[in-house]
Amino acid sequence: MSTVWGKAASPGLGRRPLLVLWACLRLCSATAGGRGGGSPWDEHYGTKSRYRAVDDGEEGGAGPSWRPPARCVQLHLSGLIRHGTRYPTSRNVPRMAEAHRLVKERADVRLGLVRDLAAWRMWYDRRMDGRLHRLGASEMAALAERLSAGFPRLLQPERERLKFLTSSKHRCVNSTISFIRGLEGGSGSSPGPGLGGRWQVDDGLLRFFDTCHKFVRQVGNNDTALHQVDMFKQGPEMGRVVGKMAKKLGVSPDAISIDVVEATFYLCTYEFILKGIVSPWCDLFDKKDAEVLEYLGDLKQYWKRSYGYEINGLSSHKLFQNIFQYMDQTIEENERNQTISHPAVLRFGHAETLLPVLTLMGYFQDERPLLASNFEEQRNRKFRSGRISPLAANLILVLYQCHEAQSLGEKYKLQLFLNERPLPFPQSGKLVSDYDEVKNHYQHLIDTLKFSNVCEFASREELDSAQHDDL
Repeated sequence: MSTVWGKAASPGLGRRPLLVLWACLRLCSATAGGRGGGSPWDEHYGTKSRYRAVDDGEEGGAGPSWRPPARCVQLHLSGLIRHGTRYPTSRNVPRMAEAHRLVKERADVRLGLVRDLAAWRMWYDRRMDGRLHRLGASEMAALAERLSAGFPRLLQPERERLKFLTSSKHRCVNSTISFIRGLEGGSGSSPGPGLGGRWQVDDGLLRFFDTCHKFVRQVGNNDTALHQVDMFKQGPEMGRVVGKMAKKLGVSPDAISIDVVEATFYLCTYEFILKGIVSPWCDLFDKKDAEVLEYLGDLKQYWKRSYGYEINGLSSHKLFQNIFQYMDQTIEENERNQTISHPAVLRFGHAETLLPVLTLMGYFQDERPLLASNFEEQRNRKFRSGRISPLAANLILVLYQCHEAQSLGEKYKLQLFLNERPLPFPQSGKLVSDYDEVKNHYQHLIDTLKFSNVCEFASREELDSAQHDDL
């Protein structure tokens, strides 16, 4: 199986020498401006944001802190990992092409920015269709190496007992393979003989949003479910973004659709995350525009994957139960002095997989919901999808056995990490908690009997309500 779709088309061919020089100067300028050489808007790219490992970010190069609790040993690791950096999907490539076509056919060529944009070569292709980029493969291998170094007891010996589950999407399968390769000490994209083929596709767990009927009918296929998003698109903030973009292109605002604005921001985004350059597409926006477009993306994620509807979080209940089932099994085997069947279970999915689980757990909930009308009020919101679930995002749960415990309840402890940073438990604010305490807090979600029908409609009235509710 091919792990990576292929190399990106050479960015230099077909460009004028001055445009190449311009791009180099822009990149140098971005580097000199602080932020580690990043794009000026990279903190606003939402779920398409680059992953920042701890040793590359604001932690000052200290690296991830995997320190176990005192007098405790690692017993089990459970991971939920989003795929690595990918190409744009076949759904977005035509929109990006439309934005480029608008510039070439309708924009004012007397403007320098328009000439730069027209000279840019459209190299994105439908065949890329969201496939894993070589950077994504490297991200997965590097994450595996860091986790292996941090949890050697669980990820290094007897690797045939490790379990890997993945979404069927090629970017997830190839992320799994790249992660396995990283565990084996390689950076390539093909697993060696030790772990190759030891992964399983499980869309029921990792693409639950396709199979949870209640979610599909109440949110996924409900035309009014994203009413707040639609209102924001027609609101004054987006109107100002369109107006400024039209002025920079020398066209009427009526010529620019919201789809074109989003596609243009995608062009700015992908040129940075895939090639590391600040492209002229970014010059169509300023910081305020980027903040508005980030909020638009967060509104979509909030109402479709998070707190907008209760079913968004509940739809992930089987995955959430699966995580605790493996930890329960580990404790049972340990109490019987048996070999632990699976020291680690790694699951590879999507932003749409991770966000509902974190929602179900009660993380990143603001006091007031995200609405089309409260952009300014939500500037300091907790729900920032790019910080929660960037490309290669990961939620790691580590179960420990602790010595000198006074009771069975104190014997097993749990620690959480989100994107390699310790994550406090919502019920206590502690970084390490007794396993029983955590399980009791989530018992109503873990209990299979209570939630066996969570994805089914209880009545015809509920179905009618879901189809006709107007937010």
